[in-house]
Amino acid sequence: MKKFLARQKQEGFFSVRFKSAAGRLTAAQLLAIHELAEKFGAGFVNLTSRQEISVPFVREENFAAIEKFCAEHGLKLCPLGTVFKQVTACQGTQTCPSGVIDSPKIALELERQHGGRVLPNKITCAVTGCPNNCMKVDNNDIGVKGAVEPKFFADNCIYCGACAKVCRVGAIEIDRAKKIWTLDRDKCLNCGRCVKACKKLALRGMVGYKIYFAGKDFLPMIRDEEELYKIVDAALKYFSEHGKPRERFGKMLARLGAEEFTKNFRGDN
Repeated sequence: MKKFLARQKQEGFFSVRFKSAAGRLTAAQLLAIHELAEKFGAGFVNLTSRQEISVPFVREENFAAIEKFCAEHGLKLCPLGTVFKQVTACQGTQTCPSGVIDSPKIALELERQHGGRVLPNKITCAVTGCPNNCMKVDNNDIGVKGAVEPKFFADNCIYCGACAKVCRVGAIEIDRAKKIWTLDRDKCLNCGRCVKACKKLALRGMVGYKIYFAGKDFLPMIRDEEELYKIVDAALKYFSEHGKPRERFGKMLARLGAEEFTKNFRGDN
């Protein structure tokens, strides 16, 4: 019971939190939460930074009834403590014009694999659909960002400059007279705007994922979704084996070093 009840400063009161599916709740679930808040809480809810719904002013003696209500209405409680927290996500390619990956799909799979997993300390994880980084993945312990690697096909290019015009960081330079196209990969954000702007298919994009650990991108772009899941799993196993009790993920990385950590993904450990 205690792992689901967050103590409030008001004596005798707790809050309970409910999972959302990468930020999405059905209308039926919203109605159920409304009913629950009226019946067991104070008639209102709070939204958390992890896209959870929090119902405050709950009494401990009502928790069994709340659990039964949740089971009847398809609501999932969020566990507290040193666990893998609910994965947050933007809507990615499902609704956003800028999205390059299906953020909710990836977030839900990570949640399915690791949600509630007990660790040395809590782990926060976020998935953002493009380099706009609406989910601030670098502020999480583990972050996944959609990325596009542009590929140039000279035979199709008419050197019109459309790709260079949409590039926000000036990573593309075009010499129309000499028919030279260059990309500064150090500047490139991997946003895919240039690929979308090219009507001649001179630019095509390889969609992939950039993964961040405590705000740092140690690894090159990942192209395979299954490989992404393997890397996250390996990172969590490493944390379980090497993290000290109550030590945050970033503190562990600072203590042991990125080189030692990334051996897990290079196959040289």
